[in-house]
Amino acid sequence: MASEVVEKLRQQMRNRFPQAHVIPEEAAQVGERREESKCLFDVEMFPVGKVSEVIPAGKFSGISLLVAGLLENDGIAESGGFRMVLVDGADGFDPESYSDEACGRLLWVRCRSALESIKAADLFLRDGNVPFVLLDLLGLGRRELKQIQSAAWWRLKQVAERRNGRLVVLARETTAPCASMRLRLGADLRLEDFDAEREELLGRLRVSTADSHGSIKSLVG
Repeated sequence: MASEVVEKLRQQMRNRFPQAHVIPEEAAQVGERREESKCLFDVEMFPVGKVSEVIPAGKFSGISLLVAGLLENDGIAESGGFRMVLVDGADGFDPESYSDEACGRLLWVRCRSALESIKAADLFLRDGNVPFVLLDLLGLGRRELKQIQSAAWWRLKQVAERRNGRLVVLARETTAPCASMRLRLGADLRLEDFDAEREELLGRLRVSTADSHGSIKSLVG
């Protein structure tokens, strides 16, 4: 049943954004600028069968660029034509700001509440056809996120372990109590950076994590 739901969602995505699912003739030729940028993000950063969480290191962290970094990384293996599932908790993803090739790697699930997002993440983790699920909760308020019971997070952890999936949660603060790894993402971004190229902004991101003693360890940058 879960596989049928996934296929239905895929068809809806093809109907709504047909150009995003057409492989262009030049797709085999990776742009020199993309190769030179050496994207910081890779699925392998996140452990298999675990829940990971990414939170901002500062007020202007550029955390939403994580999605761009993952989509633009050509080294990620794809499953069934899709690289990852994006469970968009506040319906904030803008496909028009990405290339057709990048959108073609993504299964975008639009949600409007925290509970709806948790249910969607659970569905795709159980299905297992796309083993990387990105749960974006950045646009949801603290009060709504508190509606998610702790038991729901631990169920997601158990499903990820059984299905060898990766669940990565994007949140404005610590939200997933079962996260095995928590990354802090930051960048020195200013108002004028809205006009900067995405490759440049990706190059300025810094990733760190806290060890068991609470100290910060730099991963990228």
